Amino acid sequence: MTSSGLISANKLSAADLRTNPIWRFRTDAEGGEEVDESHVAPHNEPLALGTFGSYLVAATYRLKNGATLPGAVQVDVLGEKAYFTPAVVYARERSVDPLDRDAERRLSRITKMSDAKPMRWELAVTFHDESQTRRGRIARSTYGIALLLLARLVFLRFSR
Repeated sequence: MTSSGLISANKLSAADLRTNPIWRFRTDAEGGEEVDESHVAPHNEPLALGTFGSYLVAATYRLKNGATLPGAVQVDVLGEKAYFTPAVVYARERSVDPLDRDAERRLSRITKMSDAKPMRWELAVTFHDESQTRRGRIARSTYGIALLLLARLVFLRFSR
């Protein structure tokens, strides 16, 4: 991690998420020449509806075999709505995209476990004024995932 706390989102590690469970994506206007929307910084306030921002939030993933692994979920807060996209699962300090077609094969190879398909996630933190952590299922259809992500990008584009 840099001295300013900024780090490229794809370099974020399980250790970083243990140290600080919420990381906010920065905008071009918030950083210097080398900082863009692919950088995150630690966020010390709770997630709250009624705000606007995109975050990587520590989460626990439950695999098909019942085992759990640490990871992160991207949380996009757009006013009174929050959208969740599984972002990364960590296994033995390696990162795996839980939405990737070969996630189960890669996690099985890394962890030496069968049935290692990520099935569910649960955030490690709660939203402000909520007592339960948010959780969700991971969509099974690759086409469904692609369509969902496309719709979310269109929505994000026109919400700003």
